[in-house]
Amino acid sequence: MARLTGIISKLNGSAGNLTFRQKSGKTIVSEKITQTTNAKTELQLKHRMKWANIIREYQVLQPYMKLAFGGTRNGRNDYNKFVSTNLSMIPVYLTKAEVNAGMCIVAPYEITQGNVKSITISGKGKKAVTDISLGTLSINSTTTVAEFSNAVVLNNKLYEYGDQITYFLVHQVVNEVTNIPMAEVDACCIVLNKSNEAKLLALVDARGFSVQEGCLAALASNDFGDHGMVWIHSRKHNAKTVISTQYLVCENKLLEQYQGDDAYQNAVESYGGVNDVYLTPSGKLKPTSSSSSPAKPSNPSGTTDGSDGNTENSGSTDTPDGTGSEGGNGKLEA
Repeated sequence: MARLTGIISKLNGSAGNLTFRQKSGKTIVSEKITQTTNAKTELQLKHRMKWANIIREYQVLQPYMKLAFGGTRNGRNDYNKFVSTNLSMIPVYLTKAEVNAGMCIVAPYEITQGNVKSITISGKGKKAVTDISLGTLSINSTTTVAEFSNAVVLNNKLYEYGDQITYFLVHQVVNEVTNIPMAEVDACCIVLNKSNEAKLLALVDARGFSVQEGCLAALASNDFGDHGMVWIHSRKHNAKTVISTQYLVCENKLLEQYQGDDAYQNAVESYGGVNDVYLTPSGKLKPTSSSSSPAKPSNPSGTTDGSDGNTENSGSTDTPDGTGSEGGNGKLEA
C-alpha cells in the first residue's frame, strides 16, 4: 500500500492491477489480491461436473447445429442455451482423465429449441416411430422426393412445401486406440418439394426414412447399437429459420454406468475428493490431541458455490478441471 500526492492524488477506483481510494485527503493505492483457491465442496463439485458431458455432446453436434436454439439473441448464443438448458437433465459424470481425453456419452439432451410443434417419437431404436403420417406411402428404392413430400403435406396439416425434415443418428463408439467412448454423427435432411422427381433414398439415410404403422420411422430391420436419434421439423418464416423443440431419443447401455452415486463418487475422487471444511484456512484440519477424528460437518444451509448455473453471460463454460470450451456455428436450416 502507498500514499500518493501530486497530479494523480484525486484518483478513485481501479486501474489494471491497482485500486485507488481517498482517505483523509490522501490517495491510497493498493494491489488487488488475485490469488484464489479451487474450492471443492460437494455442492460445487456436483454442479461443475454436470457440465463436462453436456459440453462434449455439444462439440460433437455443433457442426450441424446452427440456429438450433435460435441463434444469438439477447447476448446468448446457441452454445450458452444448449448448456444451460441441459444442466437440468440427469447428470452424466466423467472422471478428470475422461474429460481430458474428450470422452462423450450419448445422452438424451435437448438439441433444438423453437416454436414449431415438436415431432412426437414413440419407441426407441429400431422401434422408433414419429407422428408424421405418410398415409399409404411405402418407401423403397423407387420412391421420389415428390411422392414423399406429397404424403407428408397431405396427411399432416402442420407441414408445408418448403419445410425441412432433418434426421440425426448419434452413434456411441469406442476409440480403437484409447478405448475411450466417443460420439459420431450421421445427419441428413430433405426439403418437401412436390416437383422433385429425384429418388428419396439417394438423398437421405434409409435408417431414418422408413415406414412403420403408416408413419415416418426408423428402419425396423437395422441394428442401431448404442445411439441416440431424432427427427426435426424446420421452416423459413419471415426470412428466419424456425424449428421444433426436440430431444435425442437414446438407447445406450453405457449411459447408466455414468449416472448415479457410483459414477459421481468415481468422478469426485478423480478430482481429489470433496473438501467440506469451511472454517480452517486452506481447508486443512489441524491435528488435535484427541485420538478420535473430528466429525465431518454437514453442508451448512445457504452455502453455495457462488454460481446459479446460468451460462447466459458468456460464450464459454468451464469444465470441472477449469479448462474452457466455446461453441461455434454449424448448419441446421430449412
